[in-house]
This record gives sequence, C-alpha cells and structure tokens, in this order.
Amino acid sequence: MLNSKRLGFNCCLIVIGLLFPCCSARAELKAGAARKSIVPPFPAQMGGFYDRDKNFEGVHDEVYARAIVLGNGTTKLVFVGLDLMSTDDGLAKLARENITLVTGIPATNILIGSTHNHSAPSFYQKTQLGKDDAEPSLKRFLAQQIAEAVSEANTAMVPARAGFGAGSLIGATRNRQQKNDLIDPQVGVLRIEEVDSRKTIATLFNFTGHPVIIGSTNLLLSGEYPGAASRAVESLLGGVAVFTQGACGDITVNRSGDPFLEIERLGRTVAGEVIKTSGLIKVDDDLVLKSAATSLTLPARQIPNLDEAKAELEKGKAALEKAKQQNGPATLVSLLEDKNRVYEIAVVKALAIANDPKKRETEIKAEVQVLQVGNVVYGAIPGELFVEYALELRSRVKQDTGNSFCLIGYANGHLGYIVTPRAMETGGYEASITRLTALGGRTLTEATMDLIRQLSQK
Repeated sequence: MLNSKRLGFNCCLIVIGLLFPCCSARAELKAGAARKSIVPPFPAQMGGFYDRDKNFEGVHDEVYARAIVLGNGTTKLVFVGLDLMSTDDGLAKLARENITLVTGIPATNILIGSTHNHSAPSFYQKTQLGKDDAEPSLKRFLAQQIAEAVSEANTAMVPARAGFGAGSLIGATRNRQQKNDLIDPQVGVLRIEEVDSRKTIATLFNFTGHPVIIGSTNLLLSGEYPGAASRAVESLLGGVAVFTQGACGDITVNRSGDPFLEIERLGRTVAGEVIKTSGLIKVDDDLVLKSAATSLTLPARQIPNLDEAKAELEKGKAALEKAKQQNGPATLVSLLEDKNRVYEIAVVKALAIANDPKKRETEIKAEVQVLQVGNVVYGAIPGELFVEYALELRSRVKQDTGNSFCLIGYANGHLGYIVTPRAMETGGYEASITRLTALGGRTLTEATMDLIRQLSQK
C-alpha cells in the first residue's frame, strides 16, 4: 500500500513538472563572430573630406565588416561594426534585408554601426561640387559583405558566456567644439567567450573620438585608429574585436607626427584599456537579450532664401572685421569666425535650393534602436551626436534602470551632425552643416529613453 501511494505521488510530481517547468531553468547563451573584407574589387572614391574626390589607390591596412551574433534560444541580436565613415538608411535597409533572408533575424534586432573612419571607401561618389550620387554597385557589394559576415557568425555560434565592464581613457581626446576637456572617457567592453575553453569569441567595445588622424591627401584605404585598436585586441585576446563609435560629433583625438604611426599608437592605447577591462569582467551564460526600435519624423533646419543668406553673411563679415580692427579679445574673434562658417554654408545651401527647390528639406526620417545584453544597454543613433547627450543618457539609464549604457553613433543611417542648442547658437563647423533644428538631439535622446523604459518593462 505504501509503495503504491509513493508511486502515485511520484507520478504526480512528474505531471506537475511537465505542466509547470521549473522557473529556475537557464537559457543557454550562444555566440558567434566573423569578419569580411570590404575593400572594393573595383575603383571607388574615398569619403570623409570635402576636398577629396579621387579613387583609392591602394590599401594601407584592410578594412572590414565585423559581426557578432548573440542568442539565448528565444532571441538573437546582431552587432555589425564597419570600417566606414557611415551608412545611409538605404544601405542599412539593404544589408538588414539580406541578413534576415539568410538568418531569419528581424531587422529590429540588427544594429549596423560604422566607426566613422575617414579613410574608407564611400558609396557617395562626388560628381561635382556640392553634389553626391549614391554608387549602386558599391552599396550592393557592402551589403553583401555585411550579410556574409553575419551569416558566418550565425553559423559559428557555440555555447558562450558574456559580461560587460567599463574602463576609462583620459588624455586621448578633446572637445573640439567647446575647445575644452568635456569628453566621454568611457571604454565600454562586452567580453564574449566560449563556455568550456574560455577562448574569446568576440570583444565588443565602445569608445568616443573622431577618426581623422589621416588627412584628405591620403589615397590609401585604412581602418584608422579604430581598425588598429581592433587588430591589437584580436592579436592579444583572439576572436573578433568590434569597435563601435560613441557620440563623437564634437570629440576629436589628440595626435601629432606621422599619421600612420599615430593611428597605431592611439589604436594600441585604446586596445590597452579594452584588454585591461576585459580581464576584470565577470561573465555569465544566462543573459537577457532584448531589442526595440522606433521611427521618428524630425523637422529639418530651415535654410533662409539666397538674398537673406547673403545679407546675413555680409553682416557677419563686417562684425568680424570690426572686431579684428579694434583688437578685440581672441575669444570674440574666434566666436565670430565660427558664426561666419554657419553663414557661409547657409549661402551654399541656399544657392543649391535656388537652383533646385526639391533640395529643400522639411522633415527627416530617423530610426532609434536599443539593444540590451544582460546589464548593458546600447542606444543606436543614426548620426554624429554631441557628447553631452551621451553623458546625460548614461546617467539617466543608470538612475532609472541600474544598467550600464553605451551610445553607438553612425548606426542604421546617417543624419549628419546632431548639435546642442548651445552649439547652434555659438556656431562652428558642426552647426553650419547640421540638417536638424536645435531640438533634434533632444527628440532623439527622449526617444532613446522611452525605448529603454519599454525594455525594462518587458
């Protein structure tokens, strides 16, 4: 009698276990990584500088599409790092469609970022001053290489553990717009390793600084300092090292001397902090993977008509000349020079619109995306965000959710410079060519926070 009761009790437990699986069951993390060359097998112009419109003549160091795929059985996330200046939404859309076709991963879960490398091939081919035409064969080539990198990473997925840590690098960058030390020193590192061997699968790292060490006279393709940093991390840690660029709209790097030596020096410096931080990270094989995205319609900055633009420029020139004649303070002269750059570009844009009214923008589409891996959230913005926004977001994310935060700029498209209201008032190069109004950055920031709050409620 006792045995039959025990048997019935055990059967009951089995049934309960089948109907209500143990809530402590862990989702196994898997990861894979790969890279593909994006050196075009045909002539292509180099981007990055207005005064350079020639085809590249050789390769100093290889440029790549690097990809990481993370999965936990229910969700897969994709991080792509490109040694390009940027992608437009057309290239991002084409690449995502190709990736989804071969992997089944939805576009919302695919982040395509660029390092903002100024020594890369450009799919915008200059035909005359002020006119850029998309080069379709290069765009198709890049989309294909991106998709192949992701496909290989997806196929190579193995049981993995991952963890995030944040280092700090001070002295490598400066704020070129404010001419001070307001920077983002964080070096965010996601370490991804195999479960059994602890062999590095990939390192996803985030740093903030314009890759403009190599100038406009260079005609050799290069990954610039982000490429050098990735190579150094890969050499010492193994795996694939994916560099993601932060909010470097107003942040440049400190450099001097031979540019090709400098990209190696700064690359090693960034890599050193990545490697140190990676060694201190605690990894886990049970990490939440989440994503969310939204599409925004932003009002475009309004350009005055040609007569108004010319009159504003003449007033600006007169004010600058007066300040110089009166030996005005250097800060005033510099401010007036910055404002005049805005006026000069406004004349160029007003002339282009006068010749072709279709060039006047009234609104601009933009995608904001967030991906979460464990206790770190990545916010993807399609442009050159000023650093204040990234610093603010990191503080708010930590306060609201307790998670770490990395801002990834130049992701899934390119709006150009996204300046602060202060910068719009003081002028300068970035404010002179921005396509957005002074509140564009605030709209993108709040949209990012809204998505992060949505993730925290999932």
